Parts: sequence; structure tokens; C-alpha cells
Amino acid sequence: MRLALVGNWPRPYGGVAVHVAALARAARARGVDVQVLDIGRGDHSGDGVRPARGALRYAAALGGAAAEGRLLHVHTSGANVKSWLVALAASRARRGAAPLGVLTLHSGSAPAWLRGGPARRALAAAACAGFGRILAVNEEIAGALGASGVPRARIAVVPPYSPALLEPRRPPPGLAAFRAGHAPLVAAALPPGRIYGADLLLPAFRALRARHPGAGLVAFGEGTEALGEDAVLGLGELDHPAALAVLEAADVFARPTRADGDAVTVREALALGRMVVASAVGHRPAGCLLFPAGDAAALAARLEDAAGARPPARPPARPPARPRDDDPFDAILAIYRVLWTGARGAPREAAAPAR
Repeated sequence: MRLALVGNWPRPYGGVAVHVAALARAARARGVDVQVLDIGRGDHSGDGVRPARGALRYAAALGGAAAEGRLLHVHTSGANVKSWLVALAASRARRGAAPLGVLTLHSGSAPAWLRGGPARRALAAAACAGFGRILAVNEEIAGALGASGVPRARIAVVPPYSPALLEPRRPPPGLAAFRAGHAPLVAAALPPGRIYGADLLLPAFRALRARHPGAGLVAFGEGTEALGEDAVLGLGELDHPAALAVLEAADVFARPTRADGDAVTVREALALGRMVVASAVGHRPAGCLLFPAGDAAALAARLEDAAGARPPARPPARPPARPRDDDPFDAILAIYRVLWTGARGAPREAAAPAR
């Protein structure tokens, strides 16, 4: 099987980039020939990754992948015109008897964007028409696609998570000393942008610290090194092993976003046995303490609840050597097999169930 993953490649690090990198590793481990077309800001090249940012380079990269008969799997937000044009171009790149591709939509802002008018929904329906399978990371996105005219039978909801994401941790400098001096310790991923809720978390943390003077907050993401708050450690952008080490060191992980799909960091924090406080948007797995999105006072109350709660049992230091039976990556790879064998006239395999 020959596969081309279209999406962001770390660095910079983010949920989609981390997901694409882990999916590439998982597919290669199963014998798939994987090429990545990097449409993100990293502009990477080499080791199976081809730079594809910008219209001309993207067209050339798509053309090369199509000429090789690769199955295309596009990862994009679905929350703006550019995202859908990326998907539309990939949906039209297939040649001859090559397999139909897969489209995954990641952003919790996609439903609101699709509700913005019939022209947007028509663009989404046109882009989706050229793919064999549409994957949404939560039910709200799937419903918005259905309301846009995409047949629901072609949509599956598959979490963007896998136990394979829990790679070995590598603590960043300064984390151990900060951990030793602060309890409870709250961690948060705070990339730039109002959607991620730094303006909510900082006052909520101040309220927590008024009751727990020893509390600390460790934040990572582009720009967080400039945070000037007391008892706040801003680590800037971290690679994935270092970000996992931050989650593992903390007592509580906070996700104060105003919109969300199915956050990889929330899944990782839960898998590492951490308390999770998250806004009630997108899909939140069982075990999260939820608060209304945008409500800093409610966030502060939930942080207080988490600080006094008994944390879940911690998992073994190393992840299991083999993936679980319900690994969402297995469902994705099963979809690849159906499309790949179907394009060649072979008997179709049943796809693994997706939520």
C-alpha cells in the first residue's frame, strides 16, 4: 500500500501535526509506504516528508503523489476557505484507477464556519464528494457535514488519538525544580489565539492561588515564554516528548478553549492519569471536569475541585508495547485497506468500527 498524508508536520507542534506524525509512524510500522506532504509552516523536507506549503508546491506534490498511485489522506481544519480548497484540490488529484482518498476534519470551529452560509456548505460538499471516506473527530463536525449535503453513510467519527502517541517522555529544563516547588501544579497548552483561553486561565489560576499559595502553572506553546505571572513557568513551544513530560509532571491539566474538536492533549493527560479540567465544547472523554466555555469563574471553581480531588490511578511509566484493541489508528488503517483493495477490484475488507 502506498499512502500520502497531507497535513501539518512538526515542528511547529500542535494537535494535527502530532497526530499526522504518529499516524505516519503507525502506518510505516505496518509495512505501508508513507509519504507526507507538509502543508504547515514548518516547510519540512526529507525522511519521507515533502514541503507542500503554497499553491504551486502543493499542486506539484499532489501531482507527484497521484502519479505514484498513492492513497491520499488529507488532514485539515474545515474552519476556513483555504482549508476546504486544500481538500478540494486533493479530491481532484486522483488519476485513473487510484484509490479514493480520505479526509479528516479536526477543528471544533468547523461547524460554526459551515453554518455561515450556503456557499460554504456547497464548497464543503464539493470537496467531500471526491473522497471515499470522510472522518470527523467529533459528532458535531459529522452533523455539520451531513447538514451540508455530505451523505452520512460516508462519514465516520474517529478520535484523533492512539496509545501510540504516548512516546517516551523527555522533561524540559527547569520543569523538575518548578514541580518540586509548587503544589498543586496545573499544566496547560496555550498556543497563540483567543480561542485557546489564556485570558480565562490566568485569572482562574490567580483565584486558585489565593486559596492554595503553593500552586503553580506550567504553560507551553508558542509565546508562553513571555508570560510574566507569579508562580507561572512559561516554556514556549515544546516538542512532543517534552510536552508529554509536562502533562505527566502536573496534577491537573487545563483545557480552557472556546471551541474544540477532540483535543489530543486531553486524551493524553487522561491516559497519563491526570485530572483534566476542560471547557464543555467539542468532544470531551469521560473523566473530565467540565465548565461552560468562556466562564473564568467556573473554570476557577473546577480547578479548585480538581486540586482537592483524588487523582486517577497512574499508569505504568512506559506505555503498553502493543496497541489496544480499540486503537482508533487501527480503524483508520482498516479504512485504507478497504479503499486500496477496492480500487484494485479485490474483495473488500470490513472496516473496523468507528465511534
